[in-house]
Amino acid sequence: MSNAPQTSDTEQKPALPEAPEGPLGLDGLVYGIDLLDALLVLHLGDAHLYASWVRPESGLRPDDVVTTLRDTYRVGQFTAKRLGGGGGGADRRGDVPAPLLTLELPQRTALLRRVRSYLVATIFDAAMPLGMARLISGRLAAALEPELPLAQAPPEPTKPRVAVPTPEGPVVRHAEPTHRDSEAPHTLSFGSGLPRRSRPPPPRAPEADRTSRLLAYLEAHAPEPHVVKYRLALRAGLTLSALERPEALGPEAMILIETAVQDILGIDRAELRRIA
Repeated sequence: MSNAPQTSDTEQKPALPEAPEGPLGLDGLVYGIDLLDALLVLHLGDAHLYASWVRPESGLRPDDVVTTLRDTYRVGQFTAKRLGGGGGGADRRGDVPAPLLTLELPQRTALLRRVRSYLVATIFDAAMPLGMARLISGRLAAALEPELPLAQAPPEPTKPRVAVPTPEGPVVRHAEPTHRDSEAPHTLSFGSGLPRRSRPPPPRAPEADRTSRLLAYLEAHAPEPHVVKYRLALRAGLTLSALERPEALGPEAMILIETAVQDILGIDRAELRRIA
């Protein structure tokens, strides 16, 4: 007969560790990677820091480097367009390249890799071999890709449906206008067999007016105004031909232009929208 103590099913089990706070925990992802100083995930549009892990003894401060890393990658994208021979199709937002940038410093090596609308920056100690750093950086970016949110357009507003009461009395129907009555007025065209129809010019997009005002304000207040368009194109990741045709730019490009103007003038977004 065995005298071993019997365990009860109701015996209290040790509590599991709580999940890390924040939108994305990186401690488990970087566990056991030697010579890794930092892993930063930031948005390419406004340089917002989405997630970060920094080795305590590295001395790095994410808030001090996220904007510089974003601007560096934007310049790399602009350079990749030119090196890739992008012609007329390079102005389309869907053709933005996603290069892998490597920054080799005496103390550290940083690799910048794009994942959709985010930038994954892996920073290693200089003792890490470059080939191993690229391998680890690619694996970390592949592991982070399914965890990052997808950029979705906001749903279009729908018009409310109004219930119209049915009249009780006799309904008087008016004659509907004919196709000729609904046409726009015609003007005489001398020397032509048919009259020409006068049409108003298409309305100008609000983004185009906003871009023109920002460019005018930047040229008036930024230092070295003769090269201010080149600086704006580099920081926003756009081409000069795209800045010269603001009516073809969308809301996403408008955010990039506003952020670049803020960085050049050193002002915040609220002050920029108040003065321009």
